[in-house]
Amino acid sequence: MAKTRAYGADCILLAAFETVYGTLPADGYTRLSFKESSLGAERPLGYDPLLGQGRDAQDPFYEAIKDEGDIGVPLDVRALGFWLKGLFGAPATADNGDGTFDHVFTSGGTLPSLAIEIGHAQLAVPKFFRHGGAKLDKLSFDMARSGTANASIGVIAQGETETAATIDASPATFALKRFSQGSGAIRVGGGQLANVVGGKLSFSNNLERVETIRADGLIDGVDETEATAEGSVDIRFGTDTTLTAAIADESPVAMEYGFTIPGSAFALTFHLPRVFCPKKKQEIKGPGGIQASYDWRAARDPVAGYLLRVTLVNDVAGYGS
Repeated sequence: MAKTRAYGADCILLAAFETVYGTLPADGYTRLSFKESSLGAERPLGYDPLLGQGRDAQDPFYEAIKDEGDIGVPLDVRALGFWLKGLFGAPATADNGDGTFDHVFTSGGTLPSLAIEIGHAQLAVPKFFRHGGAKLDKLSFDMARSGTANASIGVIAQGETETAATIDASPATFALKRFSQGSGAIRVGGGQLANVVGGKLSFSNNLERVETIRADGLIDGVDETEATAEGSVDIRFGTDTTLTAAIADESPVAMEYGFTIPGSAFALTFHLPRVFCPKKKQEIKGPGGIQASYDWRAARDPVAGYLLRVTLVNDVAGYGS
């Protein structure tokens, strides 16, 4: 039955990689699961007061279009590879010969652009919002002891158009299988980090909008600048010296954030070969456990040749050319 009001439960998100920046493909879209979205176009009002027109305000003017926002997605076994391709570029894929494939994404490459459609198909008058020339700027997620694993992805698009019909009536899909926080781990130097109670990881392509002067108010493109990664680990104070020894020597450590699916070969690993941690004072805030949050920052490792490498092991043969 058609509805007169839109609900998030009815929303559909489709996405496809563009061949030409800003040109939406006619088909070949994939339907992707998401938790929330703030992606949308804005055109704020500007104001420039004039004298000699009396005390009442005159008309405002429209600023240039800005189409951007965040999309919350699950860290899942299959569809996450689509988002990782947008964040890092096409992966190097290897067939393991057992029905699984290793997809290796590394930072520092050239990024593809996407077309994204967010639709409200159950409305009596359906509405679909298409975003062309979209590039993925940031990825961030938290680590905890329990709960589902989710991430936030920052998107910068060229512009938005509204239509009454979907761009692809028969999109491809991925069977949903999610990673959970209970199967996550943080490792330093290849070993499980002791007494860790939480963590965060944030990666950014630090995209720069090409804001040329155009009659339509759109940007000309989005360019990659310096790729960065930072985060934190929350550690209970104890006898383990894995981080404190490295901090005292002012030397980097190799850090790894990862998830697995128990009983299967499926896995997701974020590997940072060169991470620096600051020295932190040990604050005592009561009779309970003493802990500190180490805000780390990663750098490119000249031997490994990357800042961040993400390895996704699943049963998807590939994510397109």
